[in-house]
Amino acid sequence: MDLRQLNYFITIVEEGQITKAAKKLHMAQPPLSHQLKMMEEELNCKLFDRNGKSLELTESGKILYKKGKVLLSNFEDTITEIKEVGGGLKGVLSIGADQTCLSYLPEKISIMREKYPNLCFKIIEGDTLFLTESLLHKEIDIAILQQPIEDENFLSLGLATEEFVLATPEQWGLESPILMEDLKDIPFLSFYRHRNCSTFRFITDEFKRHGFEPNIICECIDIAMVSSLISEGIGVTILPKTSLDKFSSKGIKIIEFSNCSIQSKATIIWPKERYLAKHAMNFLELFT
Repeated sequence: MDLRQLNYFITIVEEGQITKAAKKLHMAQPPLSHQLKMMEEELNCKLFDRNGKSLELTESGKILYKKGKVLLSNFEDTITEIKEVGGGLKGVLSIGADQTCLSYLPEKISIMREKYPNLCFKIIEGDTLFLTESLLHKEIDIAILQQPIEDENFLSLGLATEEFVLATPEQWGLESPILMEDLKDIPFLSFYRHRNCSTFRFITDEFKRHGFEPNIICECIDIAMVSSLISEGIGVTILPKTSLDKFSSKGIKIIEFSNCSIQSKATIIWPKERYLAKHAMNFLELFT
């Protein structure tokens, strides 16, 4: 069995049908079926239980799929590393970021563009769960999250801590600093993707620490929209100050807290067991 056949097998598993796998591999179905038959004969075992058009992995097939994914991944990493040695840096640096961390990127990307003009960038926004899964599936190279994560699959680099502030409608005329207790009945706008988001949890925990829960009148996953709602006088939100840097601050007043203990602890993470490409390493160095 060679890597080509292993790739055929993994594609069949992930597509669920030989027909779909053949289409993805840009080959005809009969030769792909023949390759699968040759693999089963060589291994002297069935890799799939066939039920009409559907395929289900046997126990042997499950082992081959799990181990084969690791083998192909390591092989791809090896080829990438070899190609980069002694060569000029080009390609695509894929960066995932929490919405509240997007403000870290423009300056650093500008520096990278000056140093490596042949390098392109792809920026993907998402929450912690989406970004960690994207890293493990090799859809992005690194990710910037709002808070550190406890996951042995990743290495991390912590960035400077930053205080959270209150973004309020300018026309409300609220004074700075403000007490957390003063927000008890004020309409609150939540921009977090879901209530399991770690940032959402520690902000609401801070409200509870002061004896109440936020009066959430609107949930929206887009900071730009929340920013517009604030400027229209709809409500307030809590976020790192730099999160508003990429949006217009017209109509928005930033107020500091006098008794809020939460801080922004942005962290860059990347997979521990995967080769980190040179362009990603150079990007990390900009933060150190």
